[in-house]
Amino acid sequence: MKRYGPSLIILLCISLLNSSELFGQTQQPNFLILLGDDISAKNIGCYGSENPNTTPHIDKLANEGILFKNMFVSEAICAPTRAELYTGLTPNSNGCNFNHAATKKGTLSIVQHLSSLGYRVGLTGKRHFSPASVYPFEFIDGFSKNANYNGTPPERWDGVEEFMNRDKNQPFCLIICSVHAHAPWNAGDSSFWDPNTVVLPENFVDTKETREYFTEYLAEIRLFDQQVGKARKLLEKNDLDSNTALIVLDENGAGMPGSKWTTYDMGVRSACIMKWPNRDNTKRVTTAITQYCDILPTLIDAAGGDVPSNLDGKSLLPIIRENATTHREYAYFLYNNKKEGPEYKMRAVTDGRFKLIWNRSPDSLYAIRVINGFDYGYVDKMEDRHVRKMYLSWLAKAGYDQDAGNIVQRYRKHPEFELYDLNEDPEEMNNLVNKPELDPKLNELKNVLLKWMEDQEDRFLPPKKT
Repeated sequence: MKRYGPSLIILLCISLLNSSELFGQTQQPNFLILLGDDISAKNIGCYGSENPNTTPHIDKLANEGILFKNMFVSEAICAPTRAELYTGLTPNSNGCNFNHAATKKGTLSIVQHLSSLGYRVGLTGKRHFSPASVYPFEFIDGFSKNANYNGTPPERWDGVEEFMNRDKNQPFCLIICSVHAHAPWNAGDSSFWDPNTVVLPENFVDTKETREYFTEYLAEIRLFDQQVGKARKLLEKNDLDSNTALIVLDENGAGMPGSKWTTYDMGVRSACIMKWPNRDNTKRVTTAITQYCDILPTLIDAAGGDVPSNLDGKSLLPIIRENATTHREYAYFLYNNKKEGPEYKMRAVTDGRFKLIWNRSPDSLYAIRVINGFDYGYVDKMEDRHVRKMYLSWLAKAGYDQDAGNIVQRYRKHPEFELYDLNEDPEEMNNLVNKPELDPKLNELKNVLLKWMEDQEDRFLPPKKT
């Protein structure tokens, strides 16, 4: 019989205690992540949606888990958001800092990090990342990869179920990537809402077309919510719920004017609800400032690994364990318009209450090819694109309505600096940059933003004065 020395026994005990501290058991937890597509957090029930019936399953999960009120993406576009989530690195660090850009070759993603800890790592649905060497997921059939799918795409859960149950002795990480609520908005059941009474965001022009498309958008959010409900039932059916951490995210904001493709809150503020194994089923809300790059370090930490020091993200386990109430002092944002329209750069920072946006090209036209590409000569191959038809209705109303004209002007032209009090003005309609009493806050946010850009080796950092 082999005997172990006291020192080795102590080390083994410490290891077991560390891996079981959160979960009350030594078995590594499974991770199931459900990722929406182009959904603004404020349109989800538990985040204060003024339109009911959108997310009953997500709301139920929030009542049993942890709701992160200040979770942010660094760049509100699909590819950079996913690269940040999967690498634990911000866009400038991982290289995917504009839409459709590739992550730097040699970067380690969630696949390599968790595989080294013994996990199977799979993904089904939308991808929107490259190169394959950085993201060698096991791809699972069943969910549509086409975000522009016309109508309601079919979905199958048999591949997902097989992946979960393949080896009960090996933990898994599975990411279900929905295509809801990416445009076009023509899927799901919109009868839950009346277009005439649906509540629109304050920064939208109120038109018949806007109301119709916004109602269809809510129907797609409900489709994503139904997928969350089906995933929970699948975990319960296979007796996996007791050892699976379930995480629901809504990606970046809605693909509508003033949301996705900006640094406004409707674009960068993300829903994030987590339900962890062996935690009592009571609702908890945290206001800690967190970012998508924090999620991968959290998974590594929970799996018993050492979080690499080169990641931009930090483990959220102290928040989850209730050992901490704060996480970051600031969250930072960027937007680079390279393939989506004429070149335009935004940088921004928030302390949780105030947000400063720095538009690096204030005299230039802000345009997104799928919305107002005609402003710079872009000819869209899709004549009936929903978001463009929505925006054209805004332009028509702006011709005779001053409020509509102000919103359109706000969308197309931005001052160099914008400062907002998110507590008083969550839809960022009242620029406070010229309020003398806020000069100290303005200068504080300018300084930390410049420091962050310097640390990120942002090539759009202005030259230092000599």
